[in-house]
Amino acid sequence: MAMTDLPDALTLRDVTLAHGSRVLFAQANLTLPAGSFTVLDGANGHGKTTLLRTLLGLHRPQQGRIEVLGRNPAAIRGQIGYMPQDRRLPAPQMTGHALLAASWRGASFGLPGWGGKLNARIGAALTLTGAEALARQPLSQLSGGERQRLFLAETLLDSPSFLVLDEPLSGMDTQWQTRILSMLHKRCRDTGMSVLMSCHGLDAVRPFADHLLRISDQKLELHDAAL
Repeated sequence: MAMTDLPDALTLRDVTLAHGSRVLFAQANLTLPAGSFTVLDGANGHGKTTLLRTLLGLHRPQQGRIEVLGRNPAAIRGQIGYMPQDRRLPAPQMTGHALLAASWRGASFGLPGWGGKLNARIGAALTLTGAEALARQPLSQLSGGERQRLFLAETLLDSPSFLVLDEPLSGMDTQWQTRILSMLHKRCRDTGMSVLMSCHGLDAVRPFADHLLRISDQKLELHDAAL
């Protein structure tokens, strides 16, 4: 399927978003095309995480309509991959391989031959994030950046069409940040997957991103990442 045949990754129509009584932004209108890599920027407390949760159908906008992949976010949750900022560490002795095995939806649905398919998917996801050598180690023995790579592999396991990442690069050194950003950029180009990612430090991300989405002064604005 050509990229132009895919539904837009994200559409906001006259959206006003609030957290409690505080308006984060008002009457936002924008479209992110399929296959785009967008970075979400804004000062702490300005609503980045609230916006990401809204795109998952976990928080309702005060006003307006949001579409992810052309539909209501809550209706296509299975096509959205989400990596939260505060991902809790499972049982300390759980290995990365066990983490991914427990996350795959195919096993839950009892698909025929799911064991072989699961191992193939796990291997592919670990390869994408360079985490193959980490998969057999207990999570408690890994560094923060190493765990982030496993959590990202977990998010990629079901080949989502839209990837929502909240501070996924935290704990990674510069080399691994670059490798992960390059991988995400390539996935967008090769598969039509779309990425919306919050992060600190825009300089490292700009070369890989298409758009910059900024929350500031109760406004949500879309910019070309190269500007």
